[in-house]
Amino acid sequence: MKNLILFVLLVPILCNAKFYSGTVTMSDNSLKKGFIEIPEFPDDTKLKYRVEEKGKTEKLEINSVKGFEITNDKNETIKFITIYTAYQGSNKLNIDKKKSWASIVKEGKINLYRTYTSGTSGTMGVPGSGSSGGFTYYINRPNDEYIIYIDESDGGGLNFCGNCFAQLKKTLAKIFENDCPKLADLVDKQDLKKNGYVRIVELYEQNCGN
Repeated sequence: MKNLILFVLLVPILCNAKFYSGTVTMSDNSLKKGFIEIPEFPDDTKLKYRVEEKGKTEKLEINSVKGFEITNDKNETIKFITIYTAYQGSNKLNIDKKKSWASIVKEGKINLYRTYTSGTSGTMGVPGSGSSGGFTYYINRPNDEYIIYIDESDGGGLNFCGNCFAQLKKTLAKIFENDCPKLADLVDKQDLKKNGYVRIVELYEQNCGN
């Protein structure tokens, strides 16, 4: 249910070409306050920014931006970062060579992020992604330069495909095999459907780490 609520709050922002009041943090930590259009796809190479809402549009290169935050029509703040995405293979971690835009879902001892796509491309080669609009979820440890794919959702609540939940548990077991080998076994399908992927972060904080 929480996942559905978050989807409802965010999707109207992403689907409309609109500039929102916000702040861009550049790679040198300087700030640019003004109005921002959220990228349509996570691998868009540029961010549209204006000093004034109806002013001239400036296109900021993704590699020159550390992150940005916008305030939506309900006065809620949504934060994005630029970061490399990765997919956990059977033998190695495959890290994308280009950065993507990812929104912050929950931060803690481990962090949960997601990307959104409204079309048929833009999720950086992750298996099964991009066929329709929806969220792709990633996880990492603080200070990692990449986020690792764990699962995706069409936004209408968590409905795992036949083997998707088993694959999620397998991915978590691989990612946390050294510092939290029991995490995958603690993850429950019905719990995730009810509370969303934030439960993974909560379970880690309750049972793992120092």
